[in-house]
Amino acid sequence: MIREDLPKITGKGTYIDDIDPRNTVYLGIIRSPIARGIIKSISRPEKALLTLTWEDVKIYMPVRVDPETLKQSNIVKMPILADGKVNFVGQPVLAYVVEDRYAIEDIADEMSIEYEELKPIIDVEKAMNSDDEIHSGAKRNISVNKLLEGGELSAKKRAEVVVSRKINQARIISNPMEPKGIIAHWDGEYLNIYGSFQSSFRIKNDLRETLNLSPEKIRVYSPQNVGGGFGNKVPAHPEYVIASIASMKLGRPVKWIETRYEHLKNPTVGRGVLSDVKMYATKQGEILGIEGYVAVDLGAYNYTLNPTTPAFIAQLLTGPYKMRFASIRAYGIFTNLPPTGPYRGAGRPEAALIHETLVEDLAEELGVDSVEIRRRNLISDNGYVTPLGVRIDPAGYNEVLNEAEKYYRKAKEVYKDKGVSIVVFTDIIRLSPGEGARVRIENGKIKIFVGTGPHGQAHGDTFSKLASETLGIPQDLIEVVANTTDGVKEGIGSFGSRSATVGGSAVIEACRQLLSKVNMPIDKALKEMNGMEAEIFYKSDDIFSPGSHVAVVDVDRDTGFVKVLEYYAVDDVGRILIKEEVEGQIIGGVLQGVSQVLWEHAPYDENGNPLFSSIADCGVPTAVEASYKVYVSEVEYPSATSAKSRGVGEAGTTGGLPAVFLALEKITHRKFNKTPIYPWDITR
Repeated sequence: MIREDLPKITGKGTYIDDIDPRNTVYLGIIRSPIARGIIKSISRPEKALLTLTWEDVKIYMPVRVDPETLKQSNIVKMPILADGKVNFVGQPVLAYVVEDRYAIEDIADEMSIEYEELKPIIDVEKAMNSDDEIHSGAKRNISVNKLLEGGELSAKKRAEVVVSRKINQARIISNPMEPKGIIAHWDGEYLNIYGSFQSSFRIKNDLRETLNLSPEKIRVYSPQNVGGGFGNKVPAHPEYVIASIASMKLGRPVKWIETRYEHLKNPTVGRGVLSDVKMYATKQGEILGIEGYVAVDLGAYNYTLNPTTPAFIAQLLTGPYKMRFASIRAYGIFTNLPPTGPYRGAGRPEAALIHETLVEDLAEELGVDSVEIRRRNLISDNGYVTPLGVRIDPAGYNEVLNEAEKYYRKAKEVYKDKGVSIVVFTDIIRLSPGEGARVRIENGKIKIFVGTGPHGQAHGDTFSKLASETLGIPQDLIEVVANTTDGVKEGIGSFGSRSATVGGSAVIEACRQLLSKVNMPIDKALKEMNGMEAEIFYKSDDIFSPGSHVAVVDVDRDTGFVKVLEYYAVDDVGRILIKEEVEGQIIGGVLQGVSQVLWEHAPYDENGNPLFSSIADCGVPTAVEASYKVYVSEVEYPSATSAKSRGVGEAGTTGGLPAVFLALEKITHRKFNKTPIYPWDITR
C-alpha cells in the first residue's frame, strides 16, 4: 500500500471542510435561475452580516491566454458577480455572509431578484450562425478564430482517398468526490487562503490580479488531502475572490463550501467540442494530411484557459502520425452555458477521438488492417516535428504499438463476435515552464517542499522515493510538504500529467545541490547541519508519452446497453516510479474515457436549464458499470528529464475515449457522430 493513502482509507484525512478556524462566518451565493437576461432589481437580505453585488466589487475573473491568441480574439471576461446581465444558469449574482452556515438557505429563500428574460443560445453550431450576439461586438458569437496551417499544403492535390468525420463531443461535468471549497482570512496584514486546490501558486496569482494585492501579502495553503480535481481546481473561481473580499471587509475567516448542486452548474465544465475534419491519403495508405475545423463551446465567458483550448486541440490533430500538411481552423464560440475549461486530458482525448476515427475510416476505405494502417504512418521513436510545428521528443512509439498488437490479435481471436478496437495516441506532458522544489535538513531529517498540488497522485511517496534514491537515506527520514506558497519561491502546480516528472526532477536536482553544499556524508550532515537547504526551479520543455490501447465491448441488441468486457492499456511511462500509482492513474483515466462514450453528459433544454440535479443524472458511473478488467502494460523509454519518467495521469482517458468509441462502432457496424452514445442511438 502507498503510505499516504492510509489516512484516506481509514477516514483520518483532513479536507477543507474539516478546518474550522475560530470566529468563522459563512458565504452564500445567489445564482441566476435563467440562462440569459437583464437584471432589473435586487433586494438585499436584512439579516446578513455583509451583502455584495456588482456595484460593490466591479471585478472580472482573470483569463490566461497567450499574446497571439489575445491579439486575434474577442475576449470577454466573467464578472465575479453579474454586471447587470446574466448569461448562464448558476451565474453568481449576489453574495452574502452569515454567522451560521445553516442560515445560508434561509436567507436565500428571502431574496428577490427581478429579471428581464432573453432567449438564450445553447447550441454551438447555432451560435456560430446566429446574428444574435451574446456579447456586443462578438459577431456570430465567435471569441477565437485562428487558422493553424503548415507543411506541404500542395500535397493535398495528390490525395487519392479522402475520409471525413463530423463529431460533437458533449459537455461533461468534472465531478471530483470533494467539491470546491475555500477559507479566506485577512488577518490585518496577510490574506491567508486555505482550500481544495490543484495549484496554490495559480490561486495566489489569480487573487493577486483580481484583488490588486502585492504577492507577498497572499499566502495559500491546501489541506492534507484534496478530494480530486480533474482540472476544475486549478484556477481561482469567483467565490474565492468574493470570500477574500468579505474577509477583508469583516476581518474574520470566511468559509465557502460548494454544494454538489452548485458544482454541477459552475465553471469549469469539460469537453463541448464540435469538429469536422477530413483526412487525405494515397491508395497505398500514406496519410498526406488533414483539413477542417474544431469549434469549442466556451460557454458564456472566456474563463481560465478556455481561449487557448481550440488551438491546443487543433495542433494535436495529427496525433502520432507522419503527415505532410495540416490546415485546421480553430474556433472558440460563446453560448449561454457555464464556461468550459480543462477536464482530465484537456484537449488530448478530444484530439485522439478525431484522429483515430479518421485513421480507422481510412483503413476501412482501403481494406487495410487496423494495425497496419497505423504502423505505416507512425512516427519514428527518434522524435518528429509535425506540420504545425509541434516538436515531439523521442519515445517508444513502435514498442507500444507492437505490444498492444499482441493483445489485439488475441482479443480478435477470443472475441470473434464482439467489438475489438486498437488505437494509438501521444499525450503532451505539460512540463513547461518547470517546477520548484526546496530541500532542507531539519532536526536530523530531510524536509522537501514542492510547488505541485496533489489531489490523488501520491506525491509524498513519489518525491520521498526520489529523494531517498538521490541522497542515499531511508524514506522514513524524509517528509514532503506540497501545495503551499510558503514552501518554495516559485511553483506551478499539478495538471497536464506533469507532477511526478517535472516535480520529481526538481526534487532530484535540489537534493543533488544539497549534497554539493554539505560536502560531507549525508548521514553526518543530518546530525551536524540543521537548517542547511537548497532550492531550485527546474526548467523543462514539454514532452510526449505514447500509448496504444485495445478495447473489447459487447452490446445487448434488444436494449442497446453496452458492456466493456476487457481493456488493454500499453503506455510509455518513461520510468516506473511507483508501479501501483502508475496502474491506478491509468485505470482511473480509462474509466473517464469510457464514461464519455457511454454515460456522461450535461444536457440542457432549449431555455438553457440543466436537465440534471444530481451526480447520478450526469451519468457518472458506479462500481457496477466499472466491472470490466483493465490490463496495464508499461513501456519504459526514459525521458530526457532528471526523473526519466513520463506522465500518465491523462493517458487512460486519452486512449479510453477513442478505443471504446471504435469498438462500439465495430460491433454495431455503424458510424456515430457524437458522445455520449445512448442505448437508443444503438437500437433505433
